[in-house]
Amino acid sequence: MRLRRILAILGKDLRDAGRDGRIIVLLLLPIGMAIFYNATFDDGDTLPTTKVAIVEQEDRRVARELRDVTGKSVDVKVRQADDESSARRLVAENDVALAVVVGPTPQDGPARAQVLLGEEAPAAAQSVVALVPEALTRAAGGEPTAETKVRRVAAVDQKPYQMLEPRTLAVLIVIVLLVTFVAMMIVPIQTAEELETGTFGALRLAVAGEEILAAKALAGLVYTAVGVGLTVLITKLDLHAPLLFFGAAFALTISLVGFGLLLGLLVPNSNAINSYGSFLLFPFVGLAAAVFFVDSGVFATVLDLLPFSQAAKLLGDGLSAESPFDAGLLSWAVIAVWALLGYGALTQISSRREL
Repeated sequence: MRLRRILAILGKDLRDAGRDGRIIVLLLLPIGMAIFYNATFDDGDTLPTTKVAIVEQEDRRVARELRDVTGKSVDVKVRQADDESSARRLVAENDVALAVVVGPTPQDGPARAQVLLGEEAPAAAQSVVALVPEALTRAAGGEPTAETKVRRVAAVDQKPYQMLEPRTLAVLIVIVLLVTFVAMMIVPIQTAEELETGTFGALRLAVAGEEILAAKALAGLVYTAVGVGLTVLITKLDLHAPLLFFGAAFALTISLVGFGLLLGLLVPNSNAINSYGSFLLFPFVGLAAAVFFVDSGVFATVLDLLPFSQAAKLLGDGLSAESPFDAGLLSWAVIAVWALLGYGALTQISSRREL
């Protein structure tokens, strides 16, 4: 096989995809679903809000530093007050939960401030009070006497789906759907259409059949890269291990695209694949999602033998620092075995048909 000829066929396939409304819809549908779920699902991580009045000089450094030190625990809404009496009135009238009256900057010694806290201040406001000294120290140009880092620790009995935010889990499942669409619908549609129109036979006069199939498999990887990349970018998905995440997406594409090419050869009717293929693929995606909810029994064993289920585990580990599955070589091995089975069957069928 020659790379130059494969790339030439790849370029043709990509141009054809841009003119085929069916392929564009199949690529945009999962991305649109990811955007919808990303905007709809509530992660449950909304920070408590506290209103704070601050009396300070015009540089307002204390306000900036207070927002910074509370940024990961409380959403502070700052309101500037002219003097102590106006700040006290705001607290008394419950317009703010607390007020910080910054004293004059001392020549030497620690920065000073008076904190006015309402009698019915919520717990979030009281937590802000504890961080006022650190904000004052930073605003004065000093360094805090101690620093702490907060890390979440998952409960030992948490299920995999509990370790991922609902929004993240929904987008992950949509990404599996996108990859499955690419490998098992888009690639077969392009293959079947070329067989229908005689384009495949015309290409076969100039290049080897293996080169045509290799170009279509490579096109599937390109569609996956573009689709998954856009989904991650648009939804602002936080990737804990990007290499693991994208590696799992590409591995699943490689594992399934052999079966997709085989489907295109056996069912040389692109409209039939487009009409009925999606109904057959949704159960596969459901099995991929099931690994987040099923962790024991015969069904869990069956899931361990499927490529899309193992890829979902790797994707989940790539998204979460808690590694819901700690998937390792076994997951990669299962995906690789299915890839070998797919390409082995493809080789047998294509050789019999003398492609």
